[in-house]
Amino acid sequence: MKLFGNLLLVAATAVFGQLGYSQEDDVNSVDYKAYNDFDFIAGEKTLYFEDFTGGLNKWKVIEFDATEEVMPPGINNKPDQTHQWFKAPRRGVFYPTNLAALPEEFTIEFDLWADAETMSEMESGLILSIIGDKVVKEEYSTAFDENPQVQIDIHPSLEFLYCIATKENSEGERVLDRKEIRDGWKLGKVHHISIARIGTQIKVYIDEKKFIDLPQGLPQKVNYTLVLATNMWGDGMYLTNLRVAGNLPAPPMKIDNEHKLVTNAIYFSTNSSVIKAESWSALKRAAEAIQLSQGTITIIGHTDADGNDDANQKLSEERAASVKSFLIKNFGIDASRLLTAGKGESEPIDKNDTPEGKANNRRVEFVLQ
Repeated sequence: MKLFGNLLLVAATAVFGQLGYSQEDDVNSVDYKAYNDFDFIAGEKTLYFEDFTGGLNKWKVIEFDATEEVMPPGINNKPDQTHQWFKAPRRGVFYPTNLAALPEEFTIEFDLWADAETMSEMESGLILSIIGDKVVKEEYSTAFDENPQVQIDIHPSLEFLYCIATKENSEGERVLDRKEIRDGWKLGKVHHISIARIGTQIKVYIDEKKFIDLPQGLPQKVNYTLVLATNMWGDGMYLTNLRVAGNLPAPPMKIDNEHKLVTNAIYFSTNSSVIKAESWSALKRAAEAIQLSQGTITIIGHTDADGNDDANQKLSEERAASVKSFLIKNFGIDASRLLTAGKGESEPIDKNDTPEGKANNRRVEFVLQ
């Protein structure tokens, strides 16, 4: 049997802490309408995943202009008191030391929380630089580096959300695109950032909105890598759940005896079957594959090996049922055509001893019955 597409069942940012609710309530409790036009789909293969549960031992963090008036960079759970978050330096450069060169096409996702009351409209926010891998990362400067690159500056404040795309230091205008939205950053909310490179094109989304779309965002054919930087007037930027993926999905095709859909871009709240809103386009793609197919489709949930075997089995069953309910409610799939099952951690497709392997094992499969 061949595979096509992949969706990630990753433990995302929020914990659904209430008890006594049904599977149907889970699906109905989230408003997905804003995501109807959201067309970002994560890459199939997780190449890098970081939720900072292991600290910063695989990161290089360089802080500039340290002062006692500002909290230093480090691991913190301030945004939700549950997850591990990396508190970025007010000014500095930081990057994962174990991330290889990026493939020709890829996606990058992460969750971002900013204390907008301590942020400032001046200078910058969080700068994510996709840059030629000849860069000396320890010496990287967003202002002066001449390596081929695109810098994505996500800069929230109390009044405005800025999203700016800039190219390398060279002659002529460096700013490629700039968006400013009043009241664009909701206080207290964790926002999901999605970035895709398809050929030379770069697309940047904040939650359901596409902010940047550059057909020639990275025109030069060199190997690229990832560096993050800050040069903030204010302070208070936190990130987690950084995922880099390759193998961008092909168009949906029918599910039959030779092809099953293995999906890894459905996101759930931690230890829960509640589907997060940014999963919309991946679920839409799954619905299209089912509509192209004949017969009954079984939705199978899978987890990684963390935690209790019985709990993982139960969670995989609940997540499969949640996906079924979502497809019925939002895409009109006939309930009689869908069955559900859970395999827990019993059928891994990757190693369970790395964050990337675990992320690949957390998945949903759609199989012809």
